[in-house]
Amino acid sequence: MSKRILIADDDDDALAGLANLLNGMGHEVALAANGAQAVEVAGKFDPEVVILDLGMPLVDGLAAARELRRLPNGHGLMLVALTGWGQPQHREMTQAAGFDVHFVKPISADQLHFILSMMQP
Repeated sequence: MSKRILIADDDDDALAGLANLLNGMGHEVALAANGAQAVEVAGKFDPEVVILDLGMPLVDGLAAARELRRLPNGHGLMLVALTGWGQPQHREMTQAAGFDVHFVKPISADQLHFILSMMQP
């Protein structure tokens, strides 16, 4: 089943690669280059899933997650941390910020299928 997925990452190559993978899986994808832009785009795009890098300029992924949870549909979003930060304290930070899952880059197609299968139909 196709999902509306917002991806936010300040690394253009990572952003494009993940977008291509998700588009190839039949999903509708919107892109953001930082956390502030992610919150802005989410208000217009109404995503079901938001994949956020943590270490972004302007507004990092942790702050963006907290802002996304405050949107009218924020509690229904699946928030995915996709980052190079994989230590236990990073996982605790993402959990406290409201993320549903935490993955360390790079993410595989199998991991993406797993994430999307966790969603209610």
